[in-house]
Amino acid sequence: MSTSINPYPIVPTSAFTNLTPAPNSSSPKPAPYYPTFPHLQLQAQQQQLQEPPRPPSPVQPAVTPEIASNCIRKLISSELKGAHFDGAHPAALDRLEKEVVAFVQQLYQRAHEYADLSNRTGPVITDLLRTCDDYGLSTDHLRKVKAKTVKRKRKSPEIVQPPTLAPPESRSPSPELLPSDDEGIPPVIPTTIRSLPNTYPTLPPKHTYLQTPASPPKKAALPSLEKKLKTAGLVQESLKNLLIATEDNDNQEDAELLGHIVNWEVNIRPRKKWRVDKN
Repeated sequence: MSTSINPYPIVPTSAFTNLTPAPNSSSPKPAPYYPTFPHLQLQAQQQQLQEPPRPPSPVQPAVTPEIASNCIRKLISSELKGAHFDGAHPAALDRLEKEVVAFVQQLYQRAHEYADLSNRTGPVITDLLRTCDDYGLSTDHLRKVKAKTVKRKRKSPEIVQPPTLAPPESRSPSPELLPSDDEGIPPVIPTTIRSLPNTYPTLPPKHTYLQTPASPPKKAALPSLEKKLKTAGLVQESLKNLLIATEDNDNQEDAELLGHIVNWEVNIRPRKKWRVDKN
């Protein structure tokens, strides 16, 4: 009887106790994950960090509180003038303005309440008419107010003058130009530029020149000789006047000093006489 021999020996289960993890041992940490496209992950993180878009800011109203206050004051002044009031105190105007603003706000709020009851987002004309009926403003009364306003405008119409069209300013006349060159006649080239090569540009046509008046002739300057003669004549005339004045003063001084005494030295030496040419 043949017996088979098992080449693999039987190993007891107690031998595999070291392969099972211990209950108290810590599990190994997983390896970090590196994505294939890091820029996509960075973009996703930035999108998460960005704040959500904010709603656009409401449009600023064109009518500011100052403009509304001025309009209400004008309305109050017009109604007071229509009621034959000569004037009003500033405190009274402020109180009337506040009352008008409060009444308009009440109308607006009541009209919105009617719109809400009708499941509408905003009031319509029917809501406003019902609001006016609630506050005692009937359509007949509003029609009378409108008729009075139209009648008042007809009595004092605003005269709108048509715009006046001013005539344009007269411009300076165009300068006179020379006549154009004749195409059939060859241009006349001055002798001073005939020697220039043909590569130089030609002279412009005559009609491009500006016709200017001829320059006035220059005044001939006086020659130096005439100036010298004129100066010599002035000097000669001055010397003549000086000598004549000197002789008259000497005779007067002698007569005043000597009086009736005879000056015998005068006849000893004759006085020197200056010869003055009359030329």
